Amino acid sequence: MSRSVTTNNESSGPSDHSLGFKLKQPMHSCVIVEDRGEYQSMDLELYWAATKNNVDAFIDVLEHVSRKKEQSLSTIIFDQVSPMGNTLLHIAASFGNEETVGLIAYHFPPLIKKRNSEGDTALHVAARAGHELTVTILVQLRKDFVDSTLCSENGGKIQRDVDWGNLLLRVKNDKGNIALHEALMNGHQVVAYYLIAVDAEVLYYLNNEGKSALFLAAEAGYLEFVMHILCDTVGIENTNERLKGKSPIHAAILKRNRGVLEALLKSEPRFVQLGDEEGRTPLHLAASLGYLEEVQYLLGRQSSGAVARDNNGLFPIHLASIKGHVDVVQALLQYWPDSRELLNCHGQNILHVAAKSGGHNMVSYILQTPELEKLINMSDKHGNTPLHLATMDWHPKIVNTLTWDERVDLKLVNNEGMTALDSAEYHMERMPSFRKRLTWTALKAAGAPRAYCRKALNAKKKQASMQLEQWNIDSYKDRVNTLLLVSTLVATVTFAAGFTIPGGYNNSDPDQGVATMLKQNWFHMFIFCDTIAMYSSIIIAVTLIWAQLGDLNLVLTAFRLALPLLGISLTMMSLSFVSGVYVVVSNLNWLADAVLIMGLVFLTILIALFIPLCIPVSSNYPILRYIFYYPFHLLIFVTRSYTQDDLVEYKSLWWML
Repeated sequence: MSRSVTTNNESSGPSDHSLGFKLKQPMHSCVIVEDRGEYQSMDLELYWAATKNNVDAFIDVLEHVSRKKEQSLSTIIFDQVSPMGNTLLHIAASFGNEETVGLIAYHFPPLIKKRNSEGDTALHVAARAGHELTVTILVQLRKDFVDSTLCSENGGKIQRDVDWGNLLLRVKNDKGNIALHEALMNGHQVVAYYLIAVDAEVLYYLNNEGKSALFLAAEAGYLEFVMHILCDTVGIENTNERLKGKSPIHAAILKRNRGVLEALLKSEPRFVQLGDEEGRTPLHLAASLGYLEEVQYLLGRQSSGAVARDNNGLFPIHLASIKGHVDVVQALLQYWPDSRELLNCHGQNILHVAAKSGGHNMVSYILQTPELEKLINMSDKHGNTPLHLATMDWHPKIVNTLTWDERVDLKLVNNEGMTALDSAEYHMERMPSFRKRLTWTALKAAGAPRAYCRKALNAKKKQASMQLEQWNIDSYKDRVNTLLLVSTLVATVTFAAGFTIPGGYNNSDPDQGVATMLKQNWFHMFIFCDTIAMYSSIIIAVTLIWAQLGDLNLVLTAFRLALPLLGISLTMMSLSFVSGVYVVVSNLNWLADAVLIMGLVFLTILIALFIPLCIPVSSNYPILRYIFYYPFHLLIFVTRSYTQDDLVEYKSLWWML
């Protein structure tokens, strides 16, 4: 390749242009053009030429564009940018076109430090794409150019206290990444090896996320590269202080890479104490993620980590309890069995934080472990027991579990003089969600008392005013009309069914007009159920007509009567349907049995859903409480009052699907 050309800015026309590219000619002979404030949009032909690995074709297109636009080559090179601010050097570097990169960088060195709209230099682009030779050319040409320039400016002497040629490797883009970060984040270890060989100082640079090269290598699982970095930094003064940012141990734990984890701790045992921005050690992270093997390994390296606090005063066992990792809690308790001493900054033990976060499995484990019995009624700094916290955070499943345990003292009050029931009523708003209603119901069913302190009395008055406001004249009309509509529809359907009976009527004497299925037992059941359903609906309609008079007492009485009757009416209508269909298909046994089974299943679901509406499940009578145990849990499920454990389970099922 030998083509003779000049790069003279003063050339006035295309006829003056000729170009020669010899990488070994003196660097100081090249022409330097200052950066311009305004740029022309890139010529499409020139863009495609920069993407091809053909330097001769690029030169031809460059000369052609220069003649067409009647501009000098230097003007074309500097002014041509893409919509994202990429120069021709950026484009050639992204495609790994070494000769084209060398041509542009050699004759126009200032482009090497030119940034695009994301703050990337051509070196960032080449490192991200993993073009090793392109990276080498850019680094070497920049270094030679800077050394030559400094030499000419300082009378032949170069200032060696600052490595000006390596500054290109330390330039950050808008994300705070240097070229080394880009290479590691995109899996180009060979490029990363070269960059740290040129300038080892880049190992200590952090991006905007606080990630160093060591963190990125550990995160990606590059064991050999991690060991190489560790070997290069051994013996260097203040290495631990300079390796700031996010802990590489945390990265190894996040990816569950045991090899990288062992290499890091073997090279620098003090890494096990290295905390993140929240002051959480590697053991904190492993415990919160539920990584039992990593927890056991870290405890084996330094068991005192089990009693290390983060910036929020949390021990690793607290994080494991919040996330519901029972096996991790068991492992941590082996290293510090007296869990009463493991309190966070609010004086809360592991049962407190589990109840507050909704970890049902963790709460159940603690209640079933005799050694942890002393935690059940402990109070935090605000006097709240685990039951108080579960109540105030509205976890009905946790509250129900705690109240079924006889060891839980329902009468305990917090520093404000309120029991758990007082807290529930005090924090309920005017129109509470069903989840909050279920929490209050669980406390009422367990017979939780009130303390009748000033705040508790205010809560009682607040609840009474809420109920009165809830049953005002404007709000009850919609409920009355809805029930009236349903009862009317049921009465209409059952009335029609009574005259369109299964099997029809006889058309001949002496039984003309008599039902053909009259002597069938299932037909008898159809008649009874249909009749009960129709008259129940009629009674509901008449009752609700009384409610239209506007008297609040009549409204409440009507609702107490109408809801159970509506449940009976819907149940009887369902039974009449099953019995009616069964009697007409009874000659085909498998079909009749299928109809019967489906009817019973759906009838059971109907009853389970309707019982809590008809009868208050907050009764503290032992027999009724046992009866309503499963309907209560069904309500928790269908109203999506999920605990932390449920959310983890549903998330795992979602990923499986």
